[in-house]
Amino acid sequence: MQEVKVIVNGGIISDAELQMYIARGRRNQPRNELVGLTVTLDGDYADIDYKYAQPLMPQRFSLCGDMIIENFENLNKAKQAEYLDRVPNEV
Repeated sequence: MQEVKVIVNGGIISDAELQMYIARGRRNQPRNELVGLTVTLDGDYADIDYKYAQPLMPQRFSLCGDMIIENFENLNKAKQAEYLDRVPNEV
């Protein structure tokens, strides 16, 4: 597992709070590797932007939402998320 690059804008946060943000990012998308996050502090609020490593996609045709796709990068963000959230059929 590689180191997570952290950028904090607008103040200072504790190590415990930073570890909570990192754990949350890993928990929210367990199949993707968390590589960075940007925390922007605004008073009592913190905006967090998570960055994940580009998943390795097979070099073959895939079915995604009733569409046959060849290149994952040609999909918009919503279709990419749909593709990554697929559950394989157990049959």
